[in-house]
Amino acid sequence: MSGVPGAGKSTVAAYVGRVYGAVVVDYDVIKSAVLDAGFGLGESTRAAYEVMYAQSRHVLRQGRDVVMDSPCFWPRILDEGMAMAEEYGATYRYVECQMADLKVLDERLKGRVRLRTHRRGVGHPPVDVGDELEDGEAFYRGATERVQRPAGDYLQLDMERPLADVLPEVDAYLKS
Repeated sequence: MSGVPGAGKSTVAAYVGRVYGAVVVDYDVIKSAVLDAGFGLGESTRAAYEVMYAQSRHVLRQGRDVVMDSPCFWPRILDEGMAMAEEYGATYRYVECQMADLKVLDERLKGRVRLRTHRRGVGHPPVDVGDELEDGEAFYRGATERVQRPAGDYLQLDMERPLADVLPEVDAYLKS
């Protein structure tokens, strides 16, 4: 799973986990726990990704499918995912959730059950970053550009549409 914060990655990941029996490894859950353990903001990012990779490998080693739920802002995330799939004989699938309407995105961010690492709104960073408002439009434009995408086949989901319209696309892609 990939996409900007609040675009619907965890919602789609939960669906895939429930319907396909995959184990969802959620970067935000891990990073929130790492922060709760007393790690600083910078070191918590690196630690959370290392735990995500280790946990994903552990799940694959057991013969289970895994969904790595993260924004996918760095090339290493793609590289690790593809390498794991190859190492364990799994099929690599990449799904990106896209959301261009910042008003809808802001409503989602403000209305969801929030983890420590979640943004509080389009212009409101996670609590550990501070309370200073930022240019949400600039943040999301930059975040969209930072999302890493594989060279091959992958699925982009327009998450402004109803979930009932999006999930059949997920099913078709995963079954192909």
